[in-house]
Amino acid sequence: MTEEHLTAIDLFCGAGGLSQGLSDAGFETLWGIDHEENTKPTYEANHGCEMTVGDIREEDPPDLGLDEGELDLVAGGPPCPTFSLVGRSKINSIDGRDNQSDDRHLLYEDFLRFVDHYQPKAFLMENVEGMLSAENEEGRPVVETIKEQMRGEREVADLDLDLDYNVRVQLLDSADFGVPQHRKRLFFIGNRIGAENPDMEEWKTHRSPSNEDEKDIKYKTDPSKRSEESQHTLDGFVDDREEEEFPTFRKNRRSRKPWNTVADAILDLPPVSPSGDTPPTKAEEYELGPVSEYQYWARDNSEQEDWDEQPLLNHECRGHNMRDLTLYKLLGEGTSYIIGDIPEEHQPYRTDIFPDKLKKQNPREPATTVVAHLYKDGHMFIHPNEARSITVREAARFQSFKDTFEFPVARTHAFKQVGNAVPPLLAQALGTAIRTEIFDRPISQQEPQKAD
Repeated sequence: MTEEHLTAIDLFCGAGGLSQGLSDAGFETLWGIDHEENTKPTYEANHGCEMTVGDIREEDPPDLGLDEGELDLVAGGPPCPTFSLVGRSKINSIDGRDNQSDDRHLLYEDFLRFVDHYQPKAFLMENVEGMLSAENEEGRPVVETIKEQMRGEREVADLDLDLDYNVRVQLLDSADFGVPQHRKRLFFIGNRIGAENPDMEEWKTHRSPSNEDEKDIKYKTDPSKRSEESQHTLDGFVDDREEEEFPTFRKNRRSRKPWNTVADAILDLPPVSPSGDTPPTKAEEYELGPVSEYQYWARDNSEQEDWDEQPLLNHECRGHNMRDLTLYKLLGEGTSYIIGDIPEEHQPYRTDIFPDKLKKQNPREPATTVVAHLYKDGHMFIHPNEARSITVREAARFQSFKDTFEFPVARTHAFKQVGNAVPPLLAQALGTAIRTEIFDRPISQQEPQKAD
């Protein structure tokens, strides 16, 4: 651990998307925990710290070799299915259960228990957008209750906690931070050291396109070939920081780039059935070098001329029957079918249970939200120009995992881990903002990072 690195732990860590982003922002993750046994090979293959498999409700906080209050950050995303609309509908369909009685929505209390134990200077808690509309058994808004508990103004169940944190809650779309995917998540940022919590609106790097041309793939350009004229802003001033590499997170940047799209994210990856095999399955070598700015970053190879020597990991999709492949061909670019609209004889699901869609991803827009349901089928994530569902690597690209991030588990487990993760780029933006504003450690104090 160096003086520049701040310390963190990652609760409900999964594959480690949050750990990865915090690492890229200059934090050193000391420990992680998750209840899914299959996450351990993935986490340990990509992170250099201990990871525990276990039920956090039954785990005591481990000794990190730090004094009380010395840990800088407790981070994590308690899995709370009852706060999501999908989770509520599935729970309510189970005999004898409802979303209020399902105790998984109380896992955030164990997050607070760990915060109380370590008394970190700051915390970062992630959850689903549905928490904003959720109410507890007393009919009070869940978010307001949790904020009161974090401030020490309200008791936490039967726990005797000593919390006194200043808290900010924000709903963020990952596409606004360079992730080629629309994914809205709620973040609680708190600190006990008297600092102002960052307003992430001021840290956004990307925006919706202002015209059709801005939806085109964003080719990476050679900085040496940029003209002086192209570097001038509309105000007539040169902001050379806007020429930084992707991704650079800075507060109050003068201009933001158009959202990264499906094309920016994955269209350099080869077909998974280059010899025409049916069903399509897997490819293990790159056929072309990166083209877009995002693809160069995702390849994570400083010697880009050696791209053909880099192994292509996890570029594998599930097999498809001919009915599915034919249905996929029927879809135009960026279009979808509600399952119930398809003739009964072609239905992939029982329509009384699953109101899902067949969705072909639009290459000119960010991907739709990557979900863990991918481990069961890929009908909502059909490749934009191939008759197949997306691969694990393509899902990982949409989530902003670099190609060097390996998922050394069965394909079904890998899809689930990708879908459950916090996008590393979004985590990096949050970590950078927390590092800069709460801890007063400007990003320049880090070792140089690959910027935006």
